[in-house]
Amino acid sequence: MPQLQKNQLSGRAHREKLLTLENEMRKHPQLDVPITHHFAPGVYAREMRVPAGTLLTGKIHKTEHLNIISQGHFSVSNLGETKHIYAPCTFVSPAGTKRAIYAHEDSTWTTIHVTEETNLTALENEIIAESFEAIEGPLIDRQDHQLFMDEFGITEELADEVTNTGEVLHLPCNGFEVRDSDIDGKGLFATKIFGEGETIAPALLDMQKTELGRYTNHAAYPNAKMVVRDAANIDLVALREIDNVEITVNYRAVLDEVSK
Repeated sequence: MPQLQKNQLSGRAHREKLLTLENEMRKHPQLDVPITHHFAPGVYAREMRVPAGTLLTGKIHKTEHLNIISQGHFSVSNLGETKHIYAPCTFVSPAGTKRAIYAHEDSTWTTIHVTEETNLTALENEIIAESFEAIEGPLIDRQDHQLFMDEFGITEELADEVTNTGEVLHLPCNGFEVRDSDIDGKGLFATKIFGEGETIAPALLDMQKTELGRYTNHAAYPNAKMVVRDAANIDLVALREIDNVEITVNYRAVLDEVSK
């Protein structure tokens, strides 16, 4: 994936410069930037009023989100490029974005996030990553999933139909559970240690799709694989030790396996 590797390298250089700048900024007196929190059903808005002459660095966001500049003028540095943004302006930021921002005049920047959470501590954990390392894996997996979709000509509508059509056989939850995923929607997570080569559970059992068949997400470098036992049964098997993390497969390998 040459393009993905190129993006990773350019992103890494940008990150190093941003973190160096942030560390230098911490050595100087800090300005308290007023934040106003707004909630509506399924939506959270974080409004930041930035005084003229303020230099700041943004948070690392886990998800794609809307940005609204409703007042003022900012200079924004991202991936080595500096742009001037004037109010009024609305744009979308991809997941993993972190910027250096300078306010040329009193300015207001609001980010909009899709969430049902209203507790501010839990909300920050949901939408903000503590470090680039914490988000890099899911971000790369989402990018690679899109590459997979493009390679095989799969639309979002078709993928949604294949994933969500039909009944799901619920297995006894012996060492795994379904919960929110940073990769995509819901995911399958280990609640115990699975050793390399260990069968986690069936993904297809007697021609019935299980939770593992529905909710196991794609990863560029997965920790599990699908193994066909026969035409009616497919198992999810650990490629390496899995301990309290999301269980993933590479969809390309899954297609290769089931087409044998």
